[in-house]
Amino acid sequence: MDEEIMADFSQRFNEMRLRSHLVDCTFKVNGGDKLYNCHKLILASASPVFEAMFYGALAEKQTVKIADIRPCVFERMLDFIYVGTVDFDAIANIEDTLELYYCAQKYMIDSLHKQCVNYFGNNIKPNNVLKILDIAYSMNLEDIIFSCLCVLKHFLSSGMSLSNIILESSHHLSKSCVDLILEDNYEVKDNIICMIRAWCITECEQNRLEMCSDSLKTVLQDIELPDKLKDTIVDCSFTSFQPITTGDKYSWTPIQRIHYKAVRPLIIGDEMSFEASLTCNRFIVLKSLSANTRLTPQLLSLDLQRRDTYTENVTVEICSKFNNKVETIYQEQHLICDVPFNTSMEVKLEHQIVLFPDIAYLVRIKWGPESLGYEYPRSILSSYGKSKNFRVNFSENIYLETDGSILNGIVCDLYK
Repeated sequence: MDEEIMADFSQRFNEMRLRSHLVDCTFKVNGGDKLYNCHKLILASASPVFEAMFYGALAEKQTVKIADIRPCVFERMLDFIYVGTVDFDAIANIEDTLELYYCAQKYMIDSLHKQCVNYFGNNIKPNNVLKILDIAYSMNLEDIIFSCLCVLKHFLSSGMSLSNIILESSHHLSKSCVDLILEDNYEVKDNIICMIRAWCITECEQNRLEMCSDSLKTVLQDIELPDKLKDTIVDCSFTSFQPITTGDKYSWTPIQRIHYKAVRPLIIGDEMSFEASLTCNRFIVLKSLSANTRLTPQLLSLDLQRRDTYTENVTVEICSKFNNKVETIYQEQHLICDVPFNTSMEVKLEHQIVLFPDIAYLVRIKWGPESLGYEYPRSILSSYGKSKNFRVNFSENIYLETDGSILNGIVCDLYK
């Protein structure tokens, strides 16, 4: 009952403010035309800063001008002072919420400060932690900075990189914020490399620089990092994938190309290898390749005629191509048993790797002499495959488009 009475009184006072009834002070905020009329006593009861402003030795006599707060946020603070609650869900964006926290800090409104801290403590997520940290750092909001750094350290130590979030965000991280993040993360970890590489890509885009080694060196020159780590980031073309240790699970996505028409098959002997290149627009974890299996041989022994499967023996080589430099990043022999004829197979990599969005990758499949004479179907396929969140472009290393491809797609997921 007491709470209802207090809420009723608060609502009455707020209605008096909105009607400018019995008001005795006025604010003009950030150069706007609107004037905010209030009651000195109510403001002073909520904030020692307002108490000193209106009842101290140098009390304000005229309209108070506020230059560092936007009108919409100032009005939300007044609503809180009069009513005692704030609807965070109704706040349009993170910037407004952080500015409201700034108001609480500036005017020493402890109850508003506490509610803002609790809100951020419950709502800092992988998709917003960097933006919150960057804005809070620019506004010198120490409690929020500390909370963000603690959460971010947990994300990074669990194996997350946040690299794709950096690429997709409309908010570009400042260099000073990147320095702040790296103060406790100098250790050369693959996910840190991906995160900084993602920031370098967006920094190059912001400054209209071509993505190359020289550009990477340029954007990294003012970052507080050891030279050895900078060299690692510039020269790196992939990273190993370590499964993250939080509750997030990877949802492996088959990226399939569209089939247009069949063309002349690949005959082992005429060619002993197949090559294709791929690029992606996000950091992705590559799990496996999807490739065509052998055509059923025309001439089989009586024993082989009873078989519907065979054993595939191929070597898979993946190379990165960046700045005219080709580097082998994966080379393993794959022995796959019970492979059906006339279909497709999944060549699962021995270890998963993270591919970068600014680098092209050459995929090469090689056969040994035991495969001589066997045929693999080839088709004209689409030049890309995509999921809801990313796209992978394919191209064959061939002279004639009609030669077709045996690479149907890949299995991968976004690097979290």
